[in-house]
Amino acid sequence: MTEQKKWTDRNNVYVFGSAARAYDTMPDFNEHSGRVVRREPKVIERPASKPKLDFFSIGLIVLTFVAVMVVGIIYLNLNFQSTYLSKNVVKLQHEVVEMEKSNRALDEQLEDGVNLKKIYKKATKLGMKPMKKSKIVTYQRKKSAEIRAYGEIPKI
Repeated sequence: MTEQKKWTDRNNVYVFGSAARAYDTMPDFNEHSGRVVRREPKVIERPASKPKLDFFSIGLIVLTFVAVMVVGIIYLNLNFQSTYLSKNVVKLQHEVVEMEKSNRALDEQLEDGVNLKKIYKKATKLGMKPMKKSKIVTYQRKKSAEIRAYGEIPKI
């Protein structure tokens, strides 16, 4: 270390030729010969206040809490009703689909069960008579959807 130069600035030691600082050295703050000003913290005394209960604030907090609880209960009730109604709608839609299926099946059975000969036999047994040719009125239809009657239609 004899070949290396030492340089001292503000009580920090720096050795030329080395990039490392000596961190284990502490500056001596007592070396300064200047004026030392010591300040003591000022204590500001405040008058002691007695804690008071503010009934208006407590009442306002309680009222706010009650209002929040009431709104929460109403919201939960409406949410429950909405869920219940949605489930009922789905159930009723399922019932409608089932009824439509059964109606289609019954309609097909009715169409398959129509036998005109059986109907004619039952009707004639009950007293119905076949229509006579003289009672049948025919007409020519033009392309119009109107039907004009120029005379009385014979009553049967």
